[in-house]
Amino acid sequence: MINSRQMRLLIWSLALSAMSGCSWFGGDDEPEEIKPNPLPGFNQEVRLEVLWNQKIGGGSGDRAIRLRPAIFAGRVFAASADGKIKALTTDKGRIIWEAEVKDFYTKEELSFGFSKDLDVITGGVGAGGDLVVVGTGSGEILALNQSDGSLAWKSRVASEVLSQPQIDDDLVVVQSIDGKVAAYDAIDGSRKWVYTTNIPSLTLRGTATPIISDDVILVGFSSGRVTLLDRETGFPGLDQRVGVAQGDSDLERLVDIDGAMVMENGRLYAVSFQGRIIGIDIAAGRILWSEEASSVSGLGTGFGNVYLASSDSQISAYNADNGREVWRVDALLHRDITAPVTLGSYLAFTDFEGYLHLMAQSDGRFVGRRKIDGSGVRSGIVVEGDRLYAMGNKGSLFVLDIR
Repeated sequence: MINSRQMRLLIWSLALSAMSGCSWFGGDDEPEEIKPNPLPGFNQEVRLEVLWNQKIGGGSGDRAIRLRPAIFAGRVFAASADGKIKALTTDKGRIIWEAEVKDFYTKEELSFGFSKDLDVITGGVGAGGDLVVVGTGSGEILALNQSDGSLAWKSRVASEVLSQPQIDDDLVVVQSIDGKVAAYDAIDGSRKWVYTTNIPSLTLRGTATPIISDDVILVGFSSGRVTLLDRETGFPGLDQRVGVAQGDSDLERLVDIDGAMVMENGRLYAVSFQGRIIGIDIAAGRILWSEEASSVSGLGTGFGNVYLASSDSQISAYNADNGREVWRVDALLHRDITAPVTLGSYLAFTDFEGYLHLMAQSDGRFVGRRKIDGSGVRSGIVVEGDRLYAMGNKGSLFVLDIR
């Protein structure tokens, strides 16, 4: 696996090589330092107001750990890498209950399963039914009761979980970094099925989050493929290549699907690293369109467009029907932006310095900006109603609205 520093250097190097007139190396044959673009000026049209913020716990130095909050049944559930989980009211952020993951393990289990140098929670947060589910550093998924934060069950997984567990009625679906997807019974945590695929010898550190849609589960893998699995059995159906590995070295052949995929109107949109962005008609099992693209953050949709956050932090809008590029903004190059989400007529995402950016979906112009965490916001944004929820790298949850 590529560690966080190597991943940053890789993305910077690839971005450099794509820029005309630039070289990887300076006069002393040392790699050029790629500097993030300064923040562009703009005419502020709206104001982002922080309604409340709440400290959840400690942050993580591992860039692959992106613990997005989950909103369900009028509550927001948030977790921190050091093992804390909290249920909060959405209106003012009042704590309903809080739990410490390590409290659910014996001393012997703690000494065997956890290291003081590793994060306690690595994947999450999933919420649905009466459960809150996270992936732990001990190689398990842990389910808490939404009502009071008590332990419902815990189950062993094949490998580390870095994405959000997905919950749908009686099913909990988890993807691990070893190319496996497993489904668990939501009542007792027993495993119902597991699907395994081969992964390349070298991959980026991370996985996409599975999408449960009716009776199927859509999964993106580090091989650059999207696979449709039967919800009840895990049997594969549609299997489509998104990224095509090219080049001689393992680095050049990386085509991981790590970023957010989106499902809308019976269509799946997905993007790979060093590959393509594609639109797939799920019912017909065919590609509607594809364009060359590279992303580790992923996609968003709105206004009939698919929005891409590229590996070098360009934001592009593609027509969702035919893939035609509608607009592109490169003002935030190398600022490590997150997958865009939509709220009303706006597009929202965060960057490595902790700024929340707001764009107009119509033409990509900047309309608002607010700094919320000086150490950055890499977990991305969750939209619920007319509010934006963002987990800062320091371990605090921020809730904003647009004025």
